[in-house]
Amino acid sequence: MRAANFFRQRRFRFFACSLLAVAALVLFALPVQAHEEVGATVTVSAASRFQAKKLAESKAAEQAVINYIDRVSPGADASCVERMASDSASLVKRMTMQNLSFANGEAKASFRVQIDDSLINRRLEELGCGAQSGKASVTIVIMEEPPTIANISMILDAEDADGVRKLRGLGPFVVFYTSFQRAIRDAVIAQANKEGLQLTRLDTTQGMESYKVSGDDPLVGVYFDAATESFVINRKLVAAVRNRFASKNAIILYYRIDSLYFDQVERLLKAAISISLQDLVSGETKSVGSQEFAVTVPPKQPSVAIRDGLREVAANAASLLMNDAKKEARRMSSMAQARAEKQDATPGVVTLALDSKRTLYKIKQAMSSSMVQHAEIQGNSLVFQLAPGASLEDFVFGELYGVLEAQGLSIPEKNVKFQGKDVYISQ
Repeated sequence: MRAANFFRQRRFRFFACSLLAVAALVLFALPVQAHEEVGATVTVSAASRFQAKKLAESKAAEQAVINYIDRVSPGADASCVERMASDSASLVKRMTMQNLSFANGEAKASFRVQIDDSLINRRLEELGCGAQSGKASVTIVIMEEPPTIANISMILDAEDADGVRKLRGLGPFVVFYTSFQRAIRDAVIAQANKEGLQLTRLDTTQGMESYKVSGDDPLVGVYFDAATESFVINRKLVAAVRNRFASKNAIILYYRIDSLYFDQVERLLKAAISISLQDLVSGETKSVGSQEFAVTVPPKQPSVAIRDGLREVAANAASLLMNDAKKEARRMSSMAQARAEKQDATPGVVTLALDSKRTLYKIKQAMSSSMVQHAEIQGNSLVFQLAPGASLEDFVFGELYGVLEAQGLSIPEKNVKFQGKDVYISQ
């Protein structure tokens, strides 16, 4: 009995030390905080060159903060920008003067200013002036692109896989695929939150639960089908996301597991993750790139420890890649804000396509709405140009649908496509 206790304690100490070794490798590989460099050019009045330099440095710090906010959050109101600029001392990490010219009591200077972009974006978010707020409310949805079976290599020896159900040819860890998905999703969201970005989870979005393919489906758009041993896109969910978020300046942040495997010979756990972003309104897609993360583990580790290790390397690879993804997400959000400002001054256009040109003519004659500035038949379509400020939704569902029904037409809502200030309706 005493000998059995001795060996159990020894195995526990070995297991604990092994996990600490893996944890240490993960800890040392975490990303180092990076700051962003911003240019600033200022003009000041001063009695001497020395005074001019001091005044220019102070003004350049404020200008750098303003320049950064103008880029990442163009919709921020003036009071928010002013408040952030007044606190520039806590946001600026380093300044380098590029040049200084001084003559007749006036100085012009240019600087490269290093600011704490994580801190500034968190504060912008707290003030309601972040990249996702302003003229447009930008929604960033996290989803997954499917990996390939060839890149998911997790086959273990029977001894290592003891107690874990195997699947034909793929190895036991595929049954834990949802745990890898959740780990990556949570790591991406946590890193985004640190940068002042808010990501939308579909599994916590009202009305999306009906698209789950299983009870533990994290609703990222991909699931592993054990019957066919393949990774499948949930196309109904993808279509629902596009229909629901297309008119909301939505950006889809896609991650993909490029590779995830355990090398039994080298005792290496390795993951490679890719991230890309797509603007649903403009259709622009931008790849951020790929990031690898790997650790080695001592022999004799149980399969559950290796499973947890794979989850950790996948999450850390995703977290590292978010250093670049956050900048792209802000750029796309900024473009969405600028687009919203431009669209505010642009009248909405509704295009109705029907089989009968005669019916189009009747609808044009019957439509008498102050919301319509101009209407004309173009081919087999009736094009309405709305008056400035007119609501597309109010016109389509409040005015046009009434005229359509009076003509005996019943057009399903799924045939109404909103994209920015344009609406396309087909029979």
